[in-house]
Amino acid sequence: MVDALELARRVRAGETSSEALINDAFKRIEATNDDLNAVVHTRREKALAEAKAQQDNGQPFLGVPLLLKDLGQNLKGEPATLSSRLFKNEIAGRTDNFVAALQDAGFIVIGQTNAPEYGFKNITDPVLYGKTRNAWDRDRYSGGSSGGAATSVAAGYVPLAAGNDGGGSIRIPASFSGLIGLKPTRGRMPVGPDGWRGWAGASINFALTRSIRDTSTLLDWLQTYQPAAPFSTPVNLQGFTDQLWDQPAHLRIAYTTKSPVGTPVSRAAQQAVLESVDFLKAQGFEVVEQENPLDGTALMRSYYMMNGAETVAMFDGVSKALSRPVEPNDMERLTWLIYPVGLGVTCR
Repeated sequence: MVDALELARRVRAGETSSEALINDAFKRIEATNDDLNAVVHTRREKALAEAKAQQDNGQPFLGVPLLLKDLGQNLKGEPATLSSRLFKNEIAGRTDNFVAALQDAGFIVIGQTNAPEYGFKNITDPVLYGKTRNAWDRDRYSGGSSGGAATSVAAGYVPLAAGNDGGGSIRIPASFSGLIGLKPTRGRMPVGPDGWRGWAGASINFALTRSIRDTSTLLDWLQTYQPAAPFSTPVNLQGFTDQLWDQPAHLRIAYTTKSPVGTPVSRAAQQAVLESVDFLKAQGFEVVEQENPLDGTALMRSYYMMNGAETVAMFDGVSKALSRPVEPNDMERLTWLIYPVGLGVTCR
């Protein structure tokens, strides 16, 4: 499958139309999604109407069909379930700034992809929607929390799909499916008008792609400075795409085949790292084996302390909306286990 930029070129040149691309995407979804379970909601007629009305204003991804993640990427009038039974009937009242920026880039939203409840784990099997399978091996998971997005791109439904990443939720499923998964620096992507600081700013929206040029062009187009945002990063004025061809005079790359938390690493995973090392050396880079200087266990404890505290803050808001305390039956078991961890976090 060609990348998103090539599809946009064909639309602009009159070689195809956005409507044709959307219909092709739905043919592929209808052929395999019952088995893969990557897409949980579609909006075909709305997408076709938006494609027909779209004007060419120089958008880099003109008319390209796109899937959003059904978690933290709200589009007005569409489901906003967070993959939770508690919110299975929730409809977004307004569009997130990140989603609006994707539309401004030329994308036509055709639906939403599966994710674990609240994005709390790196496999995608919510009780609400069921398990998403890996497009390359249907006996395996697609990772998470952007597992539906990864399978959608790997299966060829769309050339790229939106995801978000707080602790690997773009990068993990990308690695499971042979895709490119980038988590941008905090403060670089649009946030708001709701959810200004997801997971203390650790959760960042972006995408899973099939080509580096799609990744860099999307990063160039979406990067922004928002005075109202709690975190900000200076805009890269040179642009990331222009820097793709700037070969560093000397670049030293470290690698390790050991887990940062001391867990076993499979022989296949170690071999994959070593093959990457050989490739990088062949490109002229200096590659050295290096012990990880970080205490991975301490880092994980800190991460889940933040995760737990953010969970408590989220459910405080939910309790107010429900006019009652949240209960175990409101959520999956893992979510309920994280909740008391956060209750024990203090400001001291």
